[in-house]
Amino acid sequence: MSDAWKELDFAGGGLQNANIRLAALLRKRRVAYALLALFPLGLHRDYLHDRRGAWLYRGGTLLGVAALLSGQTSLAGLVLAAGAAFAIYDLVRTDDRQPGTQEDSGHEPLPSADTRTGRRASSFAEQEKRLRELAATRRKNSE
Repeated sequence: MSDAWKELDFAGGGLQNANIRLAALLRKRRVAYALLALFPLGLHRDYLHDRRGAWLYRGGTLLGVAALLSGQTSLAGLVLAAGAAFAIYDLVRTDDRQPGTQEDSGHEPLPSADTRTGRRASSFAEQEKRLRELAATRRKNSE
């Protein structure tokens, strides 16, 4: 078994506190899409906590504007077209950029509510029940 659990900090609140902290990290899809309209400023990447990506958008925009002002229209068009292509890529991949959706702790994540289908998030009791079922399944598999 991995030692990744030793690095978890539940701040004394257990699973419920961890869920509250995770919910605070998650971002709303509609807001990210709305900010994507201003992709030259990189605001959608800032909203999704990707500071490096936000500054890359801003740097590309500045490079394109500088090339346009210096009379290099082909370079400006190429840079701005690349920015638009990355924005389209971000439009398709925005859901994958949510913090907390990837599990790197070496175990399989529990099934969660799918917001695209409109299902509600699991209650604390439902989560505890799934944890007990998962523990029982793992005990059976290890025997």
